[in-house]
Amino acid sequence: MDEVATLCNDVSLAVADSIKDLVGTQKGSEVVGMGADGTPSKFIDIAAEDAALEILASSGIDMKIVTEEKGHLTFGDAPEFTVVLDPLDGTYNATRDVPFYSVSIAIGDVNLTDIRYAEVYNLANGTNFTAAKNKGAFYNNKKIHVSHAAELDEFTVASYGYKDKSDVFKRLGRHVRRLRSFGSAALELSFVASGRLDAFVDLRSRLRIMDVAAGILIVKEAGGIVTDGHGQAPSGELNVTNRVDIVASNGMLHPVLEKTADVV
Repeated sequence: MDEVATLCNDVSLAVADSIKDLVGTQKGSEVVGMGADGTPSKFIDIAAEDAALEILASSGIDMKIVTEEKGHLTFGDAPEFTVVLDPLDGTYNATRDVPFYSVSIAIGDVNLTDIRYAEVYNLANGTNFTAAKNKGAFYNNKKIHVSHAAELDEFTVASYGYKDKSDVFKRLGRHVRRLRSFGSAALELSFVASGRLDAFVDLRSRLRIMDVAAGILIVKEAGGIVTDGHGQAPSGELNVTNRVDIVASNGMLHPVLEKTADVV
């Protein structure tokens, strides 16, 4: 596991270096193509992914990779694991120099349920969240735990509720203390894990596996609960096209939160 942890951190540091001069620039925000996930690719996205893939390729480890721009890659003949990579989660924030964007990298096999190591690296300030299955979650190597808020009207919740899903946002707003939308699901999930937020809700069916694979493990290892839009444990093949809904919380009132958000 130490080898995997070092590899993930090396990827994060390489991405940080690759985009440092592109954040908030016109060049960084230039659309240069279409990613394998079906969304436009900006110059800063390509720079981040290329830097990440260079580190992974140079490691000498056989692996599969799922990443938003190039889709599915395989290095070597006998892959030891699958890397689920979002080298820049929060592209809009990065292009506008809003300091909330991250690298999300997770290690698993074939399904979202078998993720065993995760790192979310905050590119805006150089801090990181990590977790290993059954070994806890950490912020800058210090163990973290979800919040102890026990009343819904005490909760601060990160959520998204525009266009066709504005009703979810409205329902939550009537019952929780605060709603926030920061723009990087990986970091928002990590903030739930560390008690900065009490919950995260996104029921738009737009989250990609790459956005949440790392964050889900970090929340669970910090003592929280994560379910999908049907009240089940999030699952799905590790690929670039799958979309998921997520309800993550400190676990104190998870069924109440699901009911309030109208999880079916």
